Amino acid sequence: MTTPDREERFSILSVPVSVIRWFFSFFSIGTIYLTTANTLNEAVKVNASGWLEIQSIATGELARAGAASGVGAAIIVEAGKMVLAAIWEQRNRRRALEEGREEGRQENEALWSAWLQRWEEAEKRGEAFDEPPPRSNQQNGTSK
Repeated sequence: MTTPDREERFSILSVPVSVIRWFFSFFSIGTIYLTTANTLNEAVKVNASGWLEIQSIATGELARAGAASGVGAAIIVEAGKMVLAAIWEQRNRRRALEEGREEGRQENEALWSAWLQRWEEAEKRGEAFDEPPPRSNQQNGTSK
């Protein structure tokens, strides 16, 4: 079952389709880096004498680097998604707050305009106008 904010996965090792490019980018970079670094380190340790020995070392290191890169890439992608989701949520919350404030300003302006119009009409007719002026939403005991 999928929800709007979650993609279906078949196992814990599955990568969501929407981030597969990022996953493979980080996976590839990590694997290349770790394989190169570990191969050079091992070659220096054993004082490798030729390309065949270095190639043998690189093959073993590639398997270890691939496993480490897979875990690292998954962590980077998931952490990145969480950070971006938090930023997006905060941005949306801020936007909703600004829209609510603007809506409140417009409602308050409409209340005052209507009150002012009633006051001016009563004044033109020469009638006493004893209606109290509108109060803000906070003073009325309601808040948005």
